Amino acid sequence: MNLRETATGLISTITIAMVSFLVASLHASFDALVISIIFGILVANLFGDREALEPGVQAALKVFLPLGIGLYGSQLLLRGEGMGWWPAVLAIAAFIFGVTYLVSRGFGTDKDTSLLLSTGMSICGASAIIVIAGISGLKKEDTSIALISVMTLGLSGMLLYSLLPDVLALGVDSFAFLAGTTLPMLGQVKVASASVSEECMALALKYKLLRLGSLAVLAGLLLSLQKGRRLRIPWFMGLFFLLALAVNLLPQGQALRTLLAPVSKFMLSATLAAVGLSVELDVIAEKGSRAIMAAFLSWGIVVLFIYLLINALSM
Repeated sequence: MNLRETATGLISTITIAMVSFLVASLHASFDALVISIIFGILVANLFGDREALEPGVQAALKVFLPLGIGLYGSQLLLRGEGMGWWPAVLAIAAFIFGVTYLVSRGFGTDKDTSLLLSTGMSICGASAIIVIAGISGLKKEDTSIALISVMTLGLSGMLLYSLLPDVLALGVDSFAFLAGTTLPMLGQVKVASASVSEECMALALKYKLLRLGSLAVLAGLLLSLQKGRRLRIPWFMGLFFLLALAVNLLPQGQALRTLLAPVSKFMLSATLAAVGLSVELDVIAEKGSRAIMAAFLSWGIVVLFIYLLINALSM
């Protein structure tokens, strides 16, 4: 592999990540990670030559994927106001994961895609999917299908949630809990809850950030279940857990978290751009419909369950 062969795919990856960052800055509901993979798929399938891009794409994945995952540990918050709610939020996340996995398998989706779809729905959307895909070494097609399914569900849910406070007669606290524990991505939680009030948004974001902490639990569990070999924690997961501890235990933790947030997101955006550049659109169209249907049915079951639970507890 020479420099010229690598440059085309690598430059394309970085350019897509930069453009995605700019587009994501236009509205709080836009996520640079999701935009990166969509742009990557479109560029490769409509304008590009995947074979010419492949050497640079592989180089980008080798660099950006481990660094992005490692640095993302700095975004986990396991302390601060509202930690008393963490067991309840973790229980809901586990419930979403289980329901989504079972429904997805019921629709005939393969195990790898079901794992990633369940992860994205239950924790933090695109970020969780790429972290777990990186640990497990799953195929790019599975990652793409899960990402697009979660994005479709999240954007639809964000619009529908603005109707729920009136339709379901939910108070501020109840709606904040519902939005913060069931919408996949931070921007979607922010937009949906801000339509009610600033107080609602603050509460919903607290629950969403607590969900993010469960990513460390799932990552640790998957690492401990490595099949047929002695457990070896990859260096980037060591960095992930080290940064997670640093931002939660050190006095300068918040400053470190703020400093590394854009760096981590750019690395993950470049990773997803590279994934998109190597994926065939025909594969997504063929297999993606089942995953999208599974995401929506799972979401409906979870929302109904939480609504009934809220009503039961308020009686």
